[in-house]
Order: sequence, then structure tokens, then C-alpha cells
Amino acid sequence: MSLEVEIENPVARVKYPDVKTFKELVVALSKLLDEAKFTLTSTDLRIIGMDPAKVAYIEIHIPKEAFLEYEIEEDRELVDVGFNLKVLGDVLEGRKGNPIEMKVAQDKVLLSIEGAINRRFLLPNLEVAVEELGGVRLEHDVKAIVIGDVVKKAVSDIRATSDVVEIDADESQIVIRSGGETGPKVTLKLTRESSALIDIEVKTPSKARYDITYLESTLNLTKIAESIELMFSTDKPLELNFKSPDGSMVRYILAPSTT
Repeated sequence: MSLEVEIENPVARVKYPDVKTFKELVVALSKLLDEAKFTLTSTDLRIIGMDPAKVAYIEIHIPKEAFLEYEIEEDRELVDVGFNLKVLGDVLEGRKGNPIEMKVAQDKVLLSIEGAINRRFLLPNLEVAVEELGGVRLEHDVKAIVIGDVVKKAVSDIRATSDVVEIDADESQIVIRSGGETGPKVTLKLTRESSALIDIEVKTPSKARYDITYLESTLNLTKIAESIELMFSTDKPLELNFKSPDGSMVRYILAPSTT
């Protein structure tokens, strides 16, 4: 029996144009979660999750228009698809520009990746419980738009000296530095004159510290978005927003470090 026959009447079928971009999103999720629920609605694909320690929260939205094909049964408002993220990440291999198709049944999912060799994978459709923070809007004293690769490089450098990243901002600049009390210091200072600081709005000068492991893993999303919207307040959660050229959006919220 072919894999195609096993998903003869899918409840949903979508095709995304680039398996490499899709994998970047899955890898970012896998840093926080073992399993995730992908929800297909009439307007977009949504993925929401919180890590077990409740330190970080992530939302991913991929608009219907970003897909090459997007079909859901007419009588359904949404279709849920549950994946083990390690398994999903392992099968998402291919060159940039290789499309990936997903056919969904109640208990299984057929993934087809086009390329020099077309590959198919039949995975179970898991039931995944999700703790949502739907509609949560945080108030921030600092809002900045920065070039993602610059911040990613600074955080990578800080990793060698500290487990904590300290972010400090006032009306004229934003500073990202290692948060350790002792040992070597790494500092990135972005002023209004810096090309890496696109914009900054400050209601009140603010300073906060965040766990570098959580921050570093999420900054891999700079591969899909050139700039990052970075927002925080003193000793309050950090919010990062990534937007890719196809309209996909990632919202990431990280609790402040207590160390």
C-alpha cells in the first residue's frame, strides 16, 4: 500500500514553498518543547507553546497567503496537527526552495518534500495539550528595532563569559552586556547613530537580565527575519517579534532572570 493511499481523504492539505525556512521555525520550537500543536485555520497556520518551566512562551503565525496551496474541509473551522518536534525536525531536510506538503488525517500526517529525490514520511497525528496566553499584551517602557544578526553575534560572544544577558536602554542607546558580577565582560552598545539600531522609543530608562540559553536559541530565527522588534521594562519580560518577508510572524516572550 502506498503512503498516498493511507491519506486518501485528508481533512487538510497545505504546501509551503521552502522546507529550510519551515525547519528553522521547528528548530526554534524544539528548544522549548518536546511536542507542539499546529493549528490550521481559514486564515493561517498557528503554533503556540510554553516551555515546562514557564520561562518562555512562543507564538508562530504563517498566513495562508505564504503557502503555495492551502485547503481545509469546508465544514471545519480549524484542524489540529500534533508533532513530536525532534522527529519532525529530523525529517525536514532539503534545499532552500524545496516545497513541503502536509496532508492531514485524524490520526496521521503525510509529509512530502520535493527535490532531486521526492521523499515522503508518514507520522502520527498526536494529541498535544497547549497552555495558551491568547490575547496577552504586555506594556513595555522600551521598544527598539535592531538588526538581528548583530544581536545574535553579541549574545554568542557573551555566552563565553556569562549565563545571563543584561539589557540596558535609555533615550539614546541600547546596551547588551554579559550579566556576571565577576570575570570578563562583553558589551554591545547600539546608539541612535548605529546602523544596527533602526529605531528606539523609551518611556523610562530600563534594565533587565535574561537567561542566555533561552535567548540564544531563539535568535536563530534571524535566518528568517533581518530585523527584530525588541521590547522590555526593568525586571519585566522581554518580548521579541520576528517578521519574515512572506508575512510570517514569531512572538517570543522570556521571563527575566532571577540570578
